[in-house]
Amino acid sequence: MPEAHSKATIVSMAVLASAAANLLHEGVGHGLTAWLRGDLPTELTSNHLSSLHPDRWVEAGGTLVNLFVGVISLLLSRGAGNRANPRYFLWIVAALNLLPGAGYFLFSGIFGFGDWQQVIRGLPHQGILRTVMTIFGAALYVAVVRLLAVAVKPFCPDRRTYNTIGRLPYYAACLFSCAAGVLDPLGLKLFLVSTVPAAFGGSSGLMWADSLLPAKPAERSLLVCRQPGWWIAAAVLGLPYIVILGRGIAFAH
Repeated sequence: MPEAHSKATIVSMAVLASAAANLLHEGVGHGLTAWLRGDLPTELTSNHLSSLHPDRWVEAGGTLVNLFVGVISLLLSRGAGNRANPRYFLWIVAALNLLPGAGYFLFSGIFGFGDWQQVIRGLPHQGILRTVMTIFGAALYVAVVRLLAVAVKPFCPDRRTYNTIGRLPYYAACLFSCAAGVLDPLGLKLFLVSTVPAAFGGSSGLMWADSLLPAKPAERSLLVCRQPGWWIAAAVLGLPYIVILGRGIAFAH
């Protein structure tokens, strides 16, 4: 199969999947959990959820929701059969939820920063907890990359094709997240220590997943076809996401 994937469609899908993953993390994972716990959310942006009284469950909620949605999306992708575009979109949704979700344990364990550092804050034996979290995060991250590589094999008859299938959406999602994150009202510091590492680091497994592609050819080859509907959806939803959610939505309380 010659490489004929529609790059415009892939970029559009990556933009939509990135927006969905961020909203799931901040809005559902942190925001909904805060509300259910009796906390009061005060501000939601593409990069953070502020609330009056966050607890461990609120801090953990973002990652847990991403992992849950990522697993469901990966299962649905495998069940999509020969419907190439829906199957690929579900795959990129899975990737942009599972990779940052798994990577957060590794990030917080190594650097002592972020949601999972807040989850273990105040507990005894911090050094041991961070070490365990780091090892668990690394193992989970590699396992996730392997699962994603196996799932995307029908779109990649060779590793050269992976540049379009895996690396192109990675760059598109990273740049989209940064375009919204640079507008965050908490300023440049948060952008540099949170938005950029989360965008480029969290999903960085997409940069080397081709090294874990199965050697055996897939039973069928699939193409991401040209479909302008995805382009329109990315433009219609992506621009307001950057302008509105990037700047943030304040809640009265």
